[in-house]
Amino acid sequence: MLKKRNSTLMDTIIGENTTIKGDIESDSSIKVTGRIEGDIKAAGDVIVLINATVTGNVWAENLIVAGTINGDVHVKNNLRLESTARLIGDMEVHSFVTDEGAIFEGNCKMISNPVLDEADKKKGTDFKYSKPKNTVVDEEEG
Repeated sequence: MLKKRNSTLMDTIIGENTTIKGDIESDSSIKVTGRIEGDIKAAGDVIVLINATVTGNVWAENLIVAGTINGDVHVKNNLRLESTARLIGDMEVHSFVTDEGAIFEGNCKMISNPVLDEADKKKGTDFKYSKPKNTVVDEEEG
C-alpha cells in the first residue's frame, strides 16, 4: 500500500456566489471561486479560479491564478498565472510560470529560497521549502 503525504490542506473555499468584504487569514490553504474585497494571508496555497476576483493583497506559500487579482502578491515559493489570469499589481516571488494569454501589469521582484531550519534538513525536505503537514493519505495500488 502506498502512502502519500498531503502537504496542503484545503480547508477554506469561497463559493462563486459569495462576496467577502474584509481580510482573510488562514493557517491552511484557500480556494476562491467568488469575490474577495480585502487581503488574503494564507500559510498554505491560494488558488484563484476563473471568474474569481480578489481586490487586495495576497500572501501565500504558492499561488495559482486563473481569475483576477487587483493587488500585490507575496509568494514564498511558486506563482502560476494560467492563460485566463489577470494580475494587476506587483509580485514578490521565488519563481513563477505564466501561460500564454495571461496578463500581468506591475513590477516583479525575485526572492531567494527561504532558509531551511535544521529539522527540515534532517528530514530531507530540501526539495520543498514549506514545512510538511502530518496528514497521510492512503492510496491503493493498481
